[in-house]
Amino acid sequence: MNPIQKLLLYVLALTILGCGAYKAKKQEALLNLPLMGTVVKTKGGMLYDAAEQIGVPEWASLKVAVKELPFNIESYTTYARHMHRAAKINSIPYNDSLRYKPKYIRLQVQNKIDIAHMLNDDAHGAMRNYLSLDPDHRLVTSVDIALTELEIQEFLAINGAELKKDKLNNIVLTLYMDDIERTYQLKDLPIFDYGLSAFCWGEDQYHRLRIENIVDEDLKCPKNTYLKASKIKSDKAYLKF
Repeated sequence: MNPIQKLLLYVLALTILGCGAYKAKKQEALLNLPLMGTVVKTKGGMLYDAAEQIGVPEWASLKVAVKELPFNIESYTTYARHMHRAAKINSIPYNDSLRYKPKYIRLQVQNKIDIAHMLNDDAHGAMRNYLSLDPDHRLVTSVDIALTELEIQEFLAINGAELKKDKLNNIVLTLYMDDIERTYQLKDLPIFDYGLSAFCWGEDQYHRLRIENIVDEDLKCPKNTYLKASKIKSDKAYLKF
């Protein structure tokens, strides 16, 4: 085998190994869905999108809204794909022509303003600075879970719900039902999708970076706030010039 053939063979071997590693990384990213209340970095590209969980802010509790939603083609496709990737049995039948559609539960953070205020505290200075470095950082503000009809009715019969953390810092969902409290490890619930919110940056009276708003990912930041924290610095430099 001449040197050129050896080089081509080496390049081919690296390509095959690289493709295998990429596929494994993609599969892991698509299976390990981030949890509500965590900070993630969106990643991927033309072939797939995912969110890598990178941290949990030091919140004590978050009030959660519980909402029942009917499956449509888009949400059911997301659910079916997740079940297929996880090699789990799809136990929810769906037909778009039927009048009755199966339902699922969406858990959603109720007050994003409280989270913004918390992240602007001095105690979160390091995390706030870290978040400002990359406009792809997001907050997970909702998760969709597939439950049985009986479980859905139990979730809808509650008086309130919130996220807390246990002694091991695991995120726990607590449901309040009259004199009864039920708790679930959030990671153990059958989550099949999640929703992200973006950070909108501004500055305080001392020209320090702060999070002015947290908005749904598909919405624009309000006037005079920016998805890119670096935009504030560039605007200041322009005005000074």
